[in-house]
Amino acid sequence: MAREYASRGFASVFVYTREAHPGERFPAHRSPEQKLAHARAFRERCAIERPILVDDLEGTGHRLYGTLPNMTYLLGRGGRVLFRADWTDAATIEAVLRYILASRAGRREGLRLKPFYAEFVGYRWSDQAAFDEGLELAGQQAVDDFARAMERWTRQGQVPGRIEVRD
Repeated sequence: MAREYASRGFASVFVYTREAHPGERFPAHRSPEQKLAHARAFRERCAIERPILVDDLEGTGHRLYGTLPNMTYLLGRGGRVLFRADWTDAATIEAVLRYILASRAGRREGLRLKPFYAEFVGYRWSDQAAFDEGLELAGQQAVDDFARAMERWTRQGQVPGRIEVRD
């Protein structure tokens, strides 16, 4: 998708922040060199073609944009946040990119557009087997860390400030 939309005026980068669930093979970063090596391994393993920006060891960029492990931001040319999701979902990102392109086309046709804020609860496909495979690649510590996180989230219940979805 990054390749397809580049020709339409969109640049795409991946920001490598931290190991969400560190393990024996991919532990928590202790040096900038180790973090760069992990980012390179990620690029090779997942065949990432777009540029990868690596956050500092303190996670300065990660804290600025939220500390979830797989967030997506679409920023306008002037730096305004056009879209934010706490989990990356390709179908949702593509829908928003198409919406932005349609808005730009309307503006070129002379329509007067005014921005507004919107929020929605999205749904994404979850490939648990692929996720588990990634945890196992990092090591048993990562598997155990994720299990502890799930227990913590279950005990906490609803995330403050979020809309509770009931099916």
